[in-house]
Amino acid sequence: MAGIFSGSLTTISSILNSLATVTVVDFVHPISQSIQKNEKKSLLLAKGFSLAYGAICICIALTLTKTNSLTQVGFLFHNTFDGPSLAIFTLGVLTRKGFGKSVLFCLLPGFIITQWIGFSGLLNGYNEPPLPLNTSMCASTFNLTHGYSTSEISNTFAPSNTPAHSSHSETFILNKISYFWIRPIGFVITLCITYIGISIIEMKRKRNKAIIPADSKYLSPLVRLWTKNSKGTEQLKENTTL
Repeated sequence: MAGIFSGSLTTISSILNSLATVTVVDFVHPISQSIQKNEKKSLLLAKGFSLAYGAICICIALTLTKTNSLTQVGFLFHNTFDGPSLAIFTLGVLTRKGFGKSVLFCLLPGFIITQWIGFSGLLNGYNEPPLPLNTSMCASTFNLTHGYSTSEISNTFAPSNTPAHSSHSETFILNKISYFWIRPIGFVITLCITYIGISIIEMKRKRNKAIIPADSKYLSPLVRLWTKNSKGTEQLKENTTL
């Protein structure tokens, strides 16, 4: 047991230290040149971030003590991140619009909505009512064939005494969604919000040209084929007009 606990603590501490270092190097250093040149300030700031991330993890663990399944919690964490990330990846592969700041600005609302849908149902304490395990409410009989003899058997199970859950009707409808649906819901929400947001930003900036070049290797082959065909049709129209 001591070895298991020490191994888990070592893993958690290394993760927190890595996350704090990445935060300082990738987010703080590009903003502040004074902290980037001073190693002591960077080290103190990394320790502060590590302490803050540890406190956040403890708060999350205390919040999730009411949950009944760790598997559901793990699926929720993965699904709430995977859905919005897949939406941004799809938008970058299938379209030529968008750039870093606008995509990040539009990603946050989709991510927040997905997190709210997923964890509000978990923290609400809603449990799907179990299906009946017998056919006591069924009035029909059925035939059971075993070997060469056929006998008619009637159901003699006692009716279920499961109490009616009146609070389930008062639960918000999004809190009743299974956690397996969080990923596609987050994908659709983030994709719609990001595409609409990027279109609005481009209209305000009066930018009609696509940001991603047509010959980019990161685009889908279907998109590149479609852009080539559209360019060919435009050239034919220009030649015919001339």
